[in-house]
Formats: sequence, C-alpha cells, structure tokens
Amino acid sequence: MKIWDEILISTVSVLTIISLLYGLKKAVSVFSLKTKISYENRNYRESKVIKFLINVYGTGRRILSVFIFIVLTLVFYLLSRNFIFSLFVGLCLEIYITDLLNGFEEKRKELLHSQLIEFISNMTVLLKAGKTVRSIFKDSANWFKDPLGTHLLEVANELELNSTLDEALDRFSEKCRSREANLLVSSLKINNKIGGDLISILDNIADSMRHNLKLKSQIKTMSLQSRYSGNIISIFPIIVLVLLYIFMNKTVVDFFSTSPGIILLFIGGVLEIAGVIVMKKITSNGN
Repeated sequence: MKIWDEILISTVSVLTIISLLYGLKKAVSVFSLKTKISYENRNYRESKVIKFLINVYGTGRRILSVFIFIVLTLVFYLLSRNFIFSLFVGLCLEIYITDLLNGFEEKRKELLHSQLIEFISNMTVLLKAGKTVRSIFKDSANWFKDPLGTHLLEVANELELNSTLDEALDRFSEKCRSREANLLVSSLKINNKIGGDLISILDNIADSMRHNLKLKSQIKTMSLQSRYSGNIISIFPIIVLVLLYIFMNKTVVDFFSTSPGIILLFIGGVLEIAGVIVMKKITSNGN
C-alpha cells in the first residue's frame, strides 16, 4: 500500500509541475498579446460578484483580508483539525486571493485611466464649442461604458438634484479611487474658484495621462513573466502540501500531530509566508 501511495504522489507531483510550467507558458504568451491591445477596445465585463468584491476591496482592504483569512482558516480547520496547518494554508491563500483582487482593481483602474483620457479630450472639444463643465458631465453620462459610465451617471444624477459642482466632483473622485481622477477633479475645482485657461490645463493633463499609461504598459509587459514565475514558485509548496494531505491523509495527520511535525510545520509556514511576501515585493512593478 505504501508503494502505491509513493507512486501516486510522485505521479501527481510530476503532473503538477508539468501543468504549472505549461500554464506559465500559455499565460505569458496570452497576456503578452493582450498588453498590445489598445485599452480603448477593452470591455469591463466582470461579474457582479467580482465587482462587489472589488468595491469592498477598494474601500476596506484590511477588513476584507481579515474576513477571508478567518473564513479560510475555519474551513481548513474543519477539514484537518490541525490549527497550525489551517493557519498556514489560510494565510497563504488569503495573500493570493487579495493579490488576485488587487489585479482586478488594477485592471479597473487601467480601463478607467484610458476612459478618462477620452473623456478629457471630449471635454476640451465641448468647452471650445461653448459648453459648461456641468453640462458636459450631464451629457457624457451615456457616452462611456463601465466603470467610468457609472460614475458619470452618478454625477449627472447629483447635478440634477441641484448639488453643487464641487460636491459632485468630490464624490466622483471618491468613487473612482484613482489618482488620475483626483488630478482631474482638483484641476476643475481650482479652475472653478480662481479661473484660468481650462482648455490648456486639460490638454496638459491628457498628455500627462497618455505618457503615464504608456509607461505603465511597458513596465507591466517587462515584469509580466517575473510576476507569474514568482506566483507559481511561491504557491507550489502549498499545492504539494494540500495534495499530500488529500492522498496520504492519515500519514500527514499523524506526522503533524507529533511535536517534531508541529515544529517543522510552524518553521516551514513562517519561511513560506516570508518567501511569499518577499516574492511579492520583488516582482512588484511599483504601481
């Protein structure tokens, strides 16, 4: 029976390594191709659940992280009845889940960034045609898809209820959660108070945003392979440990029930978590 367990574990480990390497190759090729596509042609098609999690993540990251960690730890504790094992797996998976949500949030910000550039360009044209900022926000609500379209519609509704422009802009900036949106709102509010050549200011902001978007795209493309390699290397020990627990349940549980097993699991968990954090710092693109 032990021979068959060893054969099964070896086969699963080899297949896991092959699958991860193949998946890395496909991911790099697919995402490298996607980065060459213009941001204006991308659609924001996340499900309602993902959008809800992104909104919660954007407004209360620490609360959501703690909630995910507690839920995962309780789930694995009910399955394994080993607190240290559950703590280790729950914390590692919480790091990867929050990293995944951060990726969705960055995708939203990138799409919002490109939409804001188009919105500012349209605003300069409409200002030259004699439109006011208030009327531009109202008219532009139906011109853009999510995520910018939703925020513009909220601003339009607030302006319809006779809210001041500054209040509507403040809420717009708060909903967008973007530095580019903050820059646009600050410029509009300052111009509304002291006046000036708004068209020239918006042109300079649009040029700065285009340069920033191009730079971010280049950095993301260059660091893409390193980030995916780091994620796969750091999560591989967790996958192996979970597979060992599934296919050799009694042996793993008995080993981690002893004092040496608990000590080794604790040391391995600390080193793995430290490795995951360091890997995230190294592969961070600085955004």
